Amino acid sequence: MKYPGQPKKPPRWYRERGQSYIEKEFSKELGDLANAIECEHWFGDSKKHSRYRVDFIFKDARLIVELDGHDYHSTKEQLENDAMRQRYLSRAGYTVIRFTGREINRNPAECVLEVRNIYRERMQLAPAKYRVMYIDYLFLVREMSKALAFYRNLHPNKNLQLKTLVEVIPHAIEWLHEKSFISVFVFHSPEESDEIQHLDGFVKEYKKGEVRINTISDEWYTLELGSHLVSFSHLFDEFYLVADDPVYVEPFLSVLLEEDSERRFGHDYLANGKLLRKGNNETSFAETDLARVLWQDIWYPIGVSLGLNVSEL
Repeated sequence: MKYPGQPKKPPRWYRERGQSYIEKEFSKELGDLANAIECEHWFGDSKKHSRYRVDFIFKDARLIVELDGHDYHSTKEQLENDAMRQRYLSRAGYTVIRFTGREINRNPAECVLEVRNIYRERMQLAPAKYRVMYIDYLFLVREMSKALAFYRNLHPNKNLQLKTLVEVIPHAIEWLHEKSFISVFVFHSPEESDEIQHLDGFVKEYKKGEVRINTISDEWYTLELGSHLVSFSHLFDEFYLVADDPVYVEPFLSVLLEEDSERRFGHDYLANGKLLRKGNNETSFAETDLARVLWQDIWYPIGVSLGLNVSEL
């Protein structure tokens, strides 16, 4: 499996075993943390029998607490399994903190206090919402080229030059009426690696926030984008897609919250997603449920990045 699974309810085959002694001692000291923490939680996917059971999880802080009793975490094989498990959970976007059974037995209140401090620090640093933008790089490049030709013809006296992807992204975010901190994943084919891979891990600050760029290369990058979007959807609250291809309809709809729709301009829209795509006369999303997602024409942010003002678009 290429990507890790998501937090899930216990699988059907699982029979709750009840808390161990150290889990009970830890739970007694939780106090108001009990409202934020979940216990006996599973992590993974159904195809792998839900993979891992975690002792305690704070979903809002992306924090997992593991209590390592001596009987189950003392052999070399068990320690190796713990290391594999920790890498898996880290790849899924969670921080794992561990306590030995000896630490819990000696002072469970002190262990809970440490968890409380870490939880508070993470929540203070966390944005109000986690936002992510997925970009189909070849789609964006094609539209940038088309838009440049159109605007040059429309404004022959202006010296219009294409901007870089890094310069276009903040305009794309602003045209979606968003700001703050946004994770950006740019998917592209291996042929484009030389021109874009240097942006992997790049952080760009702009006056309304910060963008963190990740680039992912794959021969079947459109399918990879959809798979990545679904696999990591548990880490984000709002989703933005820069693309226009029917292959994205199913994965994008799967991460949107039907019950959180809102009404604008006399229509219901899925509230936690937005699109930058082609116009209504060209979009491949016509007559699909993505028509219920708020959107902007991709040429608008491209035009503004060229130096045009709104009245010139």
